[in-house]
Amino acid sequence: MLNKPNHYNDRSLARDEFSEFLKGFREYEKSFLIKEKEDLLLDAYSKWLKAKEEKAKLRVMRLALELELLGEHINVNKLFSHNLESSITT
Repeated sequence: MLNKPNHYNDRSLARDEFSEFLKGFREYEKSFLIKEKEDLLLDAYSKWLKAKEEKAKLRVMRLALELELLGEHINVNKLFSHNLESSITT
């Protein structure tokens, strides 16, 4: 008697492999988005350091919030208070 291929198991395996692929893709997508947001935050912070514009400060705070929603924590208070302390001592 010949063994017939088990298409159910093949489909289940393919579905599992595709699920793993999607999981990996979502993780990559999230890490790419985090990196992109971090770069934008650093650019905004640099702009704020140079000009002390309120618009740049608000952008830093908004980007920090977006990163928080992605699971990354940026201590904005420390960023701004550290700079304030160093400007007082100079």
